[in-house]
Amino acid sequence: MDLFFHRYTLVPRRRLSAVAREGVREGALLRWNGGFADVHPWPELGDAPLDEQLARLARGELTPLTKAPLRLATLDGDARKRGVSLFEGLTIPESHWPGADPPEGFDTVKLKTVHDLPEGVRIRIDCNATFTAREFLQIAGTLPRERIDFIEDPCPYDAEVWGDLRERTGLRLALDRGTGESGRPAFDVLVHKPALSVLFPEFEGEIVVTSYMDHPVGQFGAAYVAATHAVSERCGLMTHVLYEPDPFFERVEREGARLLPPRGTGIGFDDLLESLPWQTLR
Repeated sequence: MDLFFHRYTLVPRRRLSAVAREGVREGALLRWNGGFADVHPWPELGDAPLDEQLARLARGELTPLTKAPLRLATLDGDARKRGVSLFEGLTIPESHWPGADPPEGFDTVKLKTVHDLPEGVRIRIDCNATFTAREFLQIAGTLPRERIDFIEDPCPYDAEVWGDLRERTGLRLALDRGTGESGRPAFDVLVHKPALSVLFPEFEGEIVVTSYMDHPVGQFGAAYVAATHAVSERCGLMTHVLYEPDPFFERVEREGARLLPPRGTGIGFDDLLESLPWQTLR
């Protein structure tokens, strides 16, 4: 069965994180088995660049970033063949707002900085493991602890170090990209990105499903995973607002802090996807 692709670019409204490079972001939509999915690498976080992802996929070699989308394309294609939305009978969880300026309806924000924290909302901070444990201890003393929901990746994960940080700061810690080491985890929240895995993690604590700050096709792939599992009451799915508008982003709707399923069959966006100039992946 032929595999097709379409390259795209996304234009961030601002720098997306402490490790994100400046400029546009590149990805590719895939069309396979009657469905669609998204490949959006983050080389800054260790992903192979887009050209390599596509070249390996053309040779039949899968990476985590191409294996998961092909699974989503199959699910999407099945729903399209039945003429129904992939979200039929499902409710997408609410999300935090990705920034310090939440519109009405959001009670939780997620920030990439420990400075100039907004008032009146719960706060999640993603440090991208840019601090040492010592530096984070100093920072923790300046935070409004009663409003901090959790701190994501305060420093590189080490169970003993994180256990000490939890005890000394009284803050909940969240781990991204991984499940920690074997044994008792030293974190309270696990951040799961469906773009990187076909398997849903086994974790007894809170699981926050987030998009990969990718194309709306990938964004709603993550939303589908969140809607079909027991997850946090506030996930990280509202990432389309991080980019300048395009025809896909303009179709994304919300009700309060909750994404609404796109109109159409499967994952939606039927006419936009059909109108793209697809190329055969060779």
